[in-house]
Amino acid sequence: MTPGSRAQLHPIPRIGRRQFLEYMAGSATAAIALGYLLPAGSVELTLEELCTASPLNSRCKDYLPGVQAKDERGQPIQVNQLLPTVPPGSRVAAKGLPNPPIVYLVVTNPPMIAEYAISSVCTHLGCTVAWKADQNQFVCPCHGSRYDNQGRVVHGPARRNLGLLTVVVKQNQVRLVDHQPAIDPRVKAP
Repeated sequence: MTPGSRAQLHPIPRIGRRQFLEYMAGSATAAIALGYLLPAGSVELTLEELCTASPLNSRCKDYLPGVQAKDERGQPIQVNQLLPTVPPGSRVAAKGLPNPPIVYLVVTNPPMIAEYAISSVCTHLGCTVAWKADQNQFVCPCHGSRYDNQGRVVHGPARRNLGLLTVVVKQNQVRLVDHQPAIDPRVKAP
């Protein structure tokens, strides 16, 4: 096979300038059309999603994410009324979310409401655990599972810790957000 014969077997098509420009214009039009028709790679977050994930974001300054926490009588929990009445280390039952129906707010020392709440749903079979202050534990009345004051399993049959939810304290309100807290207080930093 001679060097020239190879080109004769598979000739490279020649296109003119006009045809090249038509291909380029068609490709550009197709790319623009696809850009409008296909979903964008980055999706714009709603203010609720943004403030749930990053409550300290400057756009969330006056926004109150989640739902108002209420006491067992259904009254809104106000920070300035709650903190003077409960000692540090207390677990305060709160309502507001459909699931779990009850969460426990954590009062820290110095008296503040922690940025997380502990779910009342037992991880064994879904019963509602109760806070026993005299034992410093959450106790499941159904099958006897016990959790420490942070919701970690100390006695089975439950094998998983109680769930955590985000708490936002802003403008004297306590807000419950059905979202895992950014930092799990039960995990020790390395």
